[in-house]
Amino acid sequence: MISEVVSGESIVVIASAGAVAFVLVAVLTEFVRRFALRLRIVDRPGPHRPHRRPTPRLGGLAVVAGALLPTGALVREWSLQLIMIMMSAVLVALLGVIHDCRRLRLVWRLAVESVAATLVVASGVRVEAFGTLAGMAGTLLWIVLVTNAFTMIDNTDGVLGTVGAVGAGVLAVTALASGQPDFALLLLSLACGCAGFAAHGWSPARIRMGKSGPLFVGFTLAACAVAVSGQAEPVAVVPALLLFAFVPVLDICLTVAARQRAGRPWLLAGPDHLAHRCVAVGLTTRQVALVMSGAATVTGLLGMHVMLGRVPGAVALPGVVCAGAGLLALLVRAPGRYPAPLHARRTRRLTASVEGRG
Repeated sequence: MISEVVSGESIVVIASAGAVAFVLVAVLTEFVRRFALRLRIVDRPGPHRPHRRPTPRLGGLAVVAGALLPTGALVREWSLQLIMIMMSAVLVALLGVIHDCRRLRLVWRLAVESVAATLVVASGVRVEAFGTLAGMAGTLLWIVLVTNAFTMIDNTDGVLGTVGAVGAGVLAVTALASGQPDFALLLLSLACGCAGFAAHGWSPARIRMGKSGPLFVGFTLAACAVAVSGQAEPVAVVPALLLFAFVPVLDICLTVAARQRAGRPWLLAGPDHLAHRCVAVGLTTRQVALVMSGAATVTGLLGMHVMLGRVPGAVALPGVVCAGAGLLALLVRAPGRYPAPLHARRTRRLTASVEGRG
């Protein structure tokens, strides 16, 4: 039930911002695609990438514009927290653009992300229930973790756009229900912006978000999740945050566990993510996007009910931990691979035929 603090007029304004964001991103993405092609900023096919032809990136710029422009035009009460979240999200998005044009070392990316997260925490966005210092440190680590978790799920066409749309949409409803319309405005604009991008990023993708998109989406969702639920009791806020970002967090934990189990470096890219394992068991790329966004919807809605007190946190916390651990133990043993790109399969067949004749 929507909080009585939020008026019907506010809901209309928020819905209008979402509609504007959807159209804006759907239109801008095509211009960004042509711009990226002209500058030859593209993702090329490779052993760990599912696409079979060079695909332009930088699509995240359209999502940034679609989320921030309607919010900036329609927000009524600017709080320091909202301003700092938006400014810091732009900072990490610019970091992503630079990385797309000129690859940056991980240490520099983490440094900028940490600075952006620190600015948000300094504005008052933190988990209050754990005390000042512990709440600030935990919030900073949470924002950086979730931001990078969203960059890691952007490995399959359609996944980031759909999971981002679902996550932001559920958080927008949660913000409305808790009487925070300004955060709901930003979140719904982000959700509809991700949905507008999905029309271009659906398999086979005509454009990818690059690094700017997942960094912006992950950072904004992580910071807003704390802003919306950070005042709740510890027994509720922890499971709520985990449920809001369950799919990306599960993916990053799965990847680290699989690489540790195989004796491979954690930072060495490979086809061992959640989406790769779904493909390996026979799902198509589109089905993977639907399954992952469906899971994000279920966990996000459960997180909303935990945060609003409708599901006891004392039950949700051990449930979420046990479910995550069980899925991790099951998935880490599943195969993780992508079907080879078309040109690679042709090369292997040609090599095999030559060797056979020899």
